[in-house]
Amino acid sequence: MTRIVWLAALSLLAAPCMAQTAKLEKPRIALSVGGSISQMNKIAYFVALNKKYFEQEGLTVDSTAFASGTAALQNLVGGNADVVEGSFEHTLRMQTKGINLMCIAVFGRYPANVLVVRKSQADKIKTIADLKGKKVGINAFGSAVDLVLRVVLKKNGLDPRRDVQIVEIAFPNMAPAIREKRVDCGVLVIPFLAAEAPKGDLRPLFTGGDAFGPSSVIFQVTNNAFLKANEAAVRGFLADYVDGLAWYSDPANRTKAIELIADFTKSPKAVLDSYFATPRDYFRDPNGCVSAATIQKPIDAMFEEKLIDQRVDASKYLNLGLLPKPCAM
Repeated sequence: MTRIVWLAALSLLAAPCMAQTAKLEKPRIALSVGGSISQMNKIAYFVALNKKYFEQEGLTVDSTAFASGTAALQNLVGGNADVVEGSFEHTLRMQTKGINLMCIAVFGRYPANVLVVRKSQADKIKTIADLKGKKVGINAFGSAVDLVLRVVLKKNGLDPRRDVQIVEIAFPNMAPAIREKRVDCGVLVIPFLAAEAPKGDLRPLFTGGDAFGPSSVIFQVTNNAFLKANEAAVRGFLADYVDGLAWYSDPANRTKAIELIADFTKSPKAVLDSYFATPRDYFRDPNGCVSAATIQKPIDAMFEEKLIDQRVDASKYLNLGLLPKPCAM
């Protein structure tokens, strides 16, 4: 029986090696499910209503929770996974090292992430420049929110390596860390932002939009060798993903959708109902499409702030031809 395995990342793995996935006889799917954008996506993949391709092929799905997409990409280039969710920042770094990856769909678009401080710090941290000498929490080094922080710091005259202390804190622990004064500032993302904001004791300092405006930062990524050998499997996989998006985005299914997500993620229904599939949620193209322009913005910001050494043309690493419907570019 063909088997699809969902993997994820608790921490950074060893340095990437050249991908070996082309040698795998059966497709396996690795997905980071611990990050903020993943919450709805993981449901859309393997809740019962959207398993047509999986059932036809006799596939089974195993799931493991992870904190970020960075190590999932390491699994991909190390030959332990075939299709993953990853941030554009780490995907780009692998591209510049000669590892041949390809973005095949988009998960979500920022800027629904917010860096917040305690309201009691209002007189001490009024601007981004006031973060000098402070401790800032992110979910993982090399993650999309890590890049947002570093770009915004550099735009405001701060050196991320010298002027602030950046520490890793899991998303569920971020708000307690801020309130308990273990960090001065930290990132809140959906769904944690929706749960913590109503409590009123935290104040937004800046958002992902302050780094590069609306941009697409989380993708489904594979490598060309695996794609060439398993095109039919990837097409079916993406078709089910788009079917899942359609079902979960349909207002007629909202009550059932929230029940499924709450049961699977153990998130309170009231919190999910406050943002899920509304303008407060991450934007997801209903067909899984993404434009090269929304990828290019963060890449250009990385180059301009000297976080990468060379410009990269995002359109060269984007293949949307396997999605079930054409993308209007």
